[in-house]
Amino acid sequence: MTKSEDDGRGLDHLMEQNETELDFLAAYGESSSDDGEQGEAIMQAFKRFLKAGGIPSKEHTERLEFEFGWAEVEPSGLRVMFEGEYLPLVASDLQQSGFKEGVLGDGKDKVTVLMTLWSSTQRRFVERLVEHHQSQ
Repeated sequence: MTKSEDDGRGLDHLMEQNETELDFLAAYGESSSDDGEQGEAIMQAFKRFLKAGGIPSKEHTERLEFEFGWAEVEPSGLRVMFEGEYLPLVASDLQQSGFKEGVLGDGKDKVTVLMTLWSSTQRRFVERLVEHHQSQ
């Protein structure tokens, strides 16, 4: 790893740690961007987040696969699927700002959702699922 790559990752990590909680701004609507750019930007942040959490992943043409699910870029965001025994989620988790088309399996063993934002809400959501997976 070169020094510049290390500096970039350190800056991203520092920014995430010190981000001000501004979730209330979501009530005013999502920011606009060109189709596909939003999903790709979320994918890049998602990959960094998994890596920081110690979750190995493998990229295929348009899909990122990891031990307990996958993620795919769509024009309006990033569709993710997680599997596991009794996931620590309730239906209302999928109805928060920045989530669309969320489906939680009846046995809480699978969840699929389209993330249209990458904010502290989405990071906490993914973090809970990563922690749950690591505790299994």
